[in-house]
Amino acid sequence: MITSTLTFAMHILVSSYKLLGPVGQLLEYVLPYRNMSSKAITGKINFNTKHLKRGDPLPPYNGKLRVYNMRYCPFAQRTILALNAKQMDYEVVNINLMDKPEWLTRKSAFGKVPAIEINEDVCIFESLVTVEYLDEAYPQRPLLPKDPLRKALDKILIEASGPIHTMMFKTVKMPDSITEDNLKAYESSLQYIQNELINRKTKFLSGNEPGYVDYMIWPWFERIGALKKFDERAGIDSSKFGLLLEYCSNMAKDPAVSDYLLPDDILFKYFEGYKAGAPNYELMTEE
Repeated sequence: MITSTLTFAMHILVSSYKLLGPVGQLLEYVLPYRNMSSKAITGKINFNTKHLKRGDPLPPYNGKLRVYNMRYCPFAQRTILALNAKQMDYEVVNINLMDKPEWLTRKSAFGKVPAIEINEDVCIFESLVTVEYLDEAYPQRPLLPKDPLRKALDKILIEASGPIHTMMFKTVKMPDSITEDNLKAYESSLQYIQNELINRKTKFLSGNEPGYVDYMIWPWFERIGALKKFDERAGIDSSKFGLLLEYCSNMAKDPAVSDYLLPDDILFKYFEGYKAGAPNYELMTEE
């Protein structure tokens, strides 16, 4: 009787292992590493790694969450800021977007940055998608609001910043194409954001500390100082936008932002190269 019972129990255990084993393997790809979700940054992350180009080998995957990045890309910066805010431990692989490595589309189907690698060859790309994934998968220091209405309003605000993106691109690459409509849209975008700060009566758009909406629009504000050197119209008029400038000053002091901040002179040099069609990706590592 005892022997029969033990044999039956062993049969159940083996059957369960065979059934659940593949499920466990699948969950490793779907869910983030358990220890990664609570692992804080233990050392300084190197944001200024060499930008890999065609012919450069793919760095071996070491199990750590990885960001495929370009140091001067405002879209990729969104992902970096989210990771910094959550104090995540991760590594950066910078990409030369003018001469892309052959393996990039294996990590980012559209050949763009950012992309995050959560397990070997399991990657998510597009800036807003990566940040929303990170906020759901790693719950420490939540960035998105829980309230559906506030979340929707924040996403509208991000969309409203579009004319700032347009102004940046045109100022550097196509200054002769800047129209009165572009300038009006740019000022309207700045005004919309300042009005939100007035209405919300908070230090940051997300409250007393930056959140999703703040980090998603910040990269373009960071570049305005350098853009003014190309065209004064890309600046922010202090007589009209005092509160917005105060907000920018507060954002620049936030640790998630300040750790990744680029000096205006470096950004200006990068934009000069970008305008000429030959950006220098290694400005931060040159002597």
